Amino acid sequence: MPVACKPASRTTRRKFVLVAGAFASLALCLARPGKSFPVTPAARADKPGAKADAPAIIGFTSKIEDLQAAVSVTKFEPTEMEKIGKDFGAPYRIRHLTLQYKQPDKIRLEGKSPTLGTALMIVNGAARYVTIPKLRLRKTENFGNAPGKRQSLLEYCGLLSPDTLRFMQGRFVRQETLDEQTTLVFDLTYQGTERGAHYRLWIDPKTRVTLKREWYDRDNTLRATFAYLDAQEVAPNLWLPTRVEVRNAEGAVAAITTYSGVKINQGLDDSRFAIGGA
Repeated sequence: MPVACKPASRTTRRKFVLVAGAFASLALCLARPGKSFPVTPAARADKPGAKADAPAIIGFTSKIEDLQAAVSVTKFEPTEMEKIGKDFGAPYRIRHLTLQYKQPDKIRLEGKSPTLGTALMIVNGAARYVTIPKLRLRKTENFGNAPGKRQSLLEYCGLLSPDTLRFMQGRFVRQETLDEQTTLVFDLTYQGTERGAHYRLWIDPKTRVTLKREWYDRDNTLRATFAYLDAQEVAPNLWLPTRVEVRNAEGAVAAITTYSGVKINQGLDDSRFAIGGA
């Protein structure tokens, strides 16, 4: 049963916004929400008009059913991060977190800040729940009609899950060599819109890992680039990057995060992802 909370002060609410943004931005989706629109359960994975012989993006989704990992911020350059966007440095107040993921489309991210105490975010489909007990604040949102605000495994660790393709669609662009590796390049846009924030992905067809992701705003201006590095085979034919580098549009490193203690397909309980759960 929800606990009644006293109204928060303006300063407290500001802190809540920053920390809620910390969770939402640690994945650094960065995309500004576009026009809201409904997403049908049977949304197409590949953009209409693609060539018949072009590879389908759904063939490069990860087969990981669930995972758990420790996430650490090992480098943070506030000046370079500010060039990506104002307040994007807020996430790095939480330097150590635990990430849990389970199909379909469930994420749990929790950590502790020296100043704000524990914080928890749960994503379950289009719903997102954030709580910060020390601030006596909690918030539940539903992004069913605003897919541009949704998060997925892609933003966190470069893996494209089948569920992401329920609200995004891919278009094959070309084959390209990246750091001596053959990759398939796709543009990834939100279902139902031709203009808005979008990604360009460089996918390793052998590991299904996104090696590079560029984020463009609705004006098609590059805002940030993400490199997913040091991929490890965490289970037979299942690969996971263990290092993520974030660079601003000028190419300067803004942040680096690492993943350790990875556990795969251990049968995480659904209760861990219950909205409003602890």
